[in-house]
Amino acid sequence: MKKNPLLFLTLSLLLPASASAALVITYAEKPDAVNSTLVGTDVFSFDSLKTGAQSNVVWKGVGAFDQLFIKTADIYGGAPSDRSPRGSLYSLQGAGTKVLSSTLTLDEASSYFGLWWSAGDAHNMLRFYNKDALVAQFTTASLLAPLPGEYDGNPINRSLNRGEPYAFINFFGDAETSWDRIVLTNNGSSGFESDNYTTRVEAWDPIVDGALPGVPVAIVSGKDTKLVTKDDLKGTLWAAAPAAPLPPLPLLVVFGAFALARSRFAMARAPQQA
Repeated sequence: MKKNPLLFLTLSLLLPASASAALVITYAEKPDAVNSTLVGTDVFSFDSLKTGAQSNVVWKGVGAFDQLFIKTADIYGGAPSDRSPRGSLYSLQGAGTKVLSSTLTLDEASSYFGLWWSAGDAHNMLRFYNKDALVAQFTTASLLAPLPGEYDGNPINRSLNRGEPYAFINFFGDAETSWDRIVLTNNGSSGFESDNYTTRVEAWDPIVDGALPGVPVAIVSGKDTKLVTKDDLKGTLWAAAPAAPLPPLPLLVVFGAFALARSRFAMARAPQQA
């Protein structure tokens, strides 16, 4: 993974000293959103697979799943799409299947992941690893419970399964954080329903990507989850973006230095005319 040293420096200076952030997590601002708005990503929707248990499923150019259970759309899962407005095929762990865990091993360590996490409950768990080191671990209860009430119920018909939230969730690693393995598990007492897996190698960069997509909900490091809001992140890189209110002076200095470095690099690589 290509790392931006100036981006890392900015994070080190501006994130609160007490928060050794590994991941910043946001949820989509629109309750009906089922896809990421981040550009330059790869998406896996499960629509090309057969239903039932599958093993060694390749995500071309991204990685592979050790096992999956694929299910047709119902009130608990299956994101709607133009092709399938009533819901599409989705991934399931638990809920009476023999697949209680699915591991996605990435070809290249990455710093962004997103998924449509439907019918969330406290028995759904997501873990990110870099080699054997646990980067972050959390359950739906810690992420989806703080969502506003308009996220409750299946977005195809909000009267269905009103007791559980449905939302597209983004996971952003900072400039020092990446992962090469993602594990989705459920203990079998319920189901972990999800769809539209989305990944990107490069970390989010406000200079290139603009505003951080979605509404901040948590910062996670290892097994520690801290709920946050936009106000909590004011004065940090995660709140900064072009066209946003001016960030603190140190951030402006770093942004300026970064832009100058990019300009000089581009000039150095440009063909020289005689």
